[in-house]
Amino acid sequence: MLLAPEIPRKPAKPKLYAVYRDFRGGWNADAAPDSLALNELALADNVDLDERGAASKRKGTAPLNAVSYGAQVERIIEWSKNDGTKIKMAVVGSDLCRIADDGTKTVVKALSAPDIGWFVFQDKFWFAGKEAGTDKFWTYDGATVAEVTPNSATDNDLTPVKRCRIFEWHPKSFRVFATGDPNDRAALYYSQPNDPTYFKNTSKLYPTTQDGPAHGLGMFGNALMPLYRNSAWAWKGSDPATDAVWERLPVGQGTVAPRTIRLTPNSLTFLGQGGLYSLSPGLLDYNVILVAGDELVKNQAKDKVTSVIRSIVHPETACALFDPYNERYLLAYGDDPANPRNNKILVLDWGLKAFTRYTGLQVNDFCLTANGDILAATNGYILKMGQAYRDWDPVTGSYKPIEMALKSRQHDLSLADASLVFHVKQLFRVFLAARQYGSETSSADITVTCDSKSVSFPGVSLDQSLTWGEPWGNTWGWEDFTTREARCRLKGKRVQTLFENRNIDEPVTLYGYAFEYQVLRARGVKV
Repeated sequence: MLLAPEIPRKPAKPKLYAVYRDFRGGWNADAAPDSLALNELALADNVDLDERGAASKRKGTAPLNAVSYGAQVERIIEWSKNDGTKIKMAVVGSDLCRIADDGTKTVVKALSAPDIGWFVFQDKFWFAGKEAGTDKFWTYDGATVAEVTPNSATDNDLTPVKRCRIFEWHPKSFRVFATGDPNDRAALYYSQPNDPTYFKNTSKLYPTTQDGPAHGLGMFGNALMPLYRNSAWAWKGSDPATDAVWERLPVGQGTVAPRTIRLTPNSLTFLGQGGLYSLSPGLLDYNVILVAGDELVKNQAKDKVTSVIRSIVHPETACALFDPYNERYLLAYGDDPANPRNNKILVLDWGLKAFTRYTGLQVNDFCLTANGDILAATNGYILKMGQAYRDWDPVTGSYKPIEMALKSRQHDLSLADASLVFHVKQLFRVFLAARQYGSETSSADITVTCDSKSVSFPGVSLDQSLTWGEPWGNTWGWEDFTTREARCRLKGKRVQTLFENRNIDEPVTLYGYAFEYQVLRARGVKV
């Protein structure tokens, strides 16, 4: 009996795995989808990054005051007295108020406009603002407000100083500098040494006469720095009456938002027209007019979030804070033409040089307290940040979910072989690695898109535990690392994954994700 010859079977194509477990590149809103780095994200809303690669849902906010103030909180300030007392101040509506630890307010001075300029000197809080439409200048010692009594010298003139809203104490000259006078917006006024009640009528400088109005003042090292829209200047002297020599720094940029000027690690950072700029101390000794490199002036937003910076519709309301405890620069900004308030926060992780974005928050002003708390001024409330996993909603007077959304780049799964970018892949399974929390439950909504087709996995639980015996047996053992997998029958050249959590009081930390797939064939459009 003759047997038919055995037909050799074609060997099965191997299944491959592509693993991604590094989110340290953060959000990149500028690059083309295929140009994102492997550790960059197409979207990172309400996410904080970890130095080892994980991404976590940010913490939330809680109100300091139990009952709404009934008006916008425009400014929030904390100043320290010599006896160690910390006093919180806020502009609520148009009134300057003192804020107690429980959030209750006491009006210190009723004003007719919310914009004030202020500084602290000789254990007093000095501020300029409008009362009944008239510009005035006051001091507050923690108990009593008094209008500033001018030094009786015949050449003293406080009139323009009362109109200023930007003040800076210069410790090297022992003088207060003031700018922002609407009647002379390029002028820089200065007091007599150790006497903010005495501004000579001749004590007025113009660091530049060709760059328009001054937009901000900052202290950087021993230099006083006036910033204009397109330039930054520095004075390193000790007596403006005798050595007022101003140097234009070779940066080609200034600020458009005076309340974004903040000291950051080994730098001074501010919002400019086209980016977020950090100046190095080396610039203060940079005497040759050359194009400064990244080591001297760095646009932190370049090739990352420049488009986000350019989307800001009212930069004059932007404000910023540097959080030294988490090493993050927080920039509150507005990108809604119909909304005059800041509606988002751009977050720069200083160590990673990576961005994420906080949404669902209106922040009119930030304050970093002496004990490390971050306070945010918003509609009717002062919010304490970094609290639980829910946000206080000033409109409803109740808590709302934090809407976390993390979207990967479009992966071509060519980790080991660059030629795979041209191949069609058959997906079989998607894997997720996450942190398991102790007493709290967490979950994620997962959407996997391959070319134009998608499959969704809503409400995937990120909690699991080992069990002993039958399914109804008691839990046994504990792991803070949990994995999930799901079948995912999709076919295409590129795959993208969206992770979301919109549930209140649910923490989420993602360690990574992976795909099981098989390479089919290279394919393109014939020409």
